This record gives sequence, C-alpha cells and structure tokens, in this order.
Amino acid sequence: MLVLTTLYSLDSKAFAEATESLHGRTRVYFAEDARTLLKSGNQTKPKQVPGTPWWVITNTNTGRKCSMIEHIMQSMQFPAELIEKVCGTI
Repeated sequence: MLVLTTLYSLDSKAFAEATESLHGRTRVYFAEDARTLLKSGNQTKPKQVPGTPWWVITNTNTGRKCSMIEHIMQSMQFPAELIEKVCGTI
C-alpha cells in the first residue's frame, strides 16, 4: 500500500491513467469505490489506498501484486532498474 500511495503522490494523473487500464479478464483491480471492486468478486477484499481516492483489491498473490505495480510504474515511465528493485521488495 505504501508503494501505491507513493506512486499516487508523485503523479496522481499518471497513476489514475495507469490504474484505469489495469484489469484482469474478469476482475477490476483498482476503482474509486469499493462497490465497483466487489462487483467483480465478493472475495476481492477491497481496501482504500491511504491518502488517495483509489481502492485496490487485496486478495491477490505476490506475483499478481508485483505485476500490478510493474504495470503502473511502466505506465508512469519509471526506469526498468527501479521497477525491478521495487518489485523485489514486495
């Protein structure tokens, strides 16, 4: 959650664009309210990203979490080395 909060604080518009394009085959991973996330599954366990208007599903495995962070950081044009370091801490 700290990584998501930090990314949002660096560039909220780019964060929003990245999260809006990020979803699975049947799931929405980010939304501006918990209800939207619950529509794609009752077991999504949505939580609000602290300090942001965004909500994220939390019942994903570590690989999926890293993939989500990687997508957001790539969309925000972070260097590959930094993305790798951040994902290595998850």
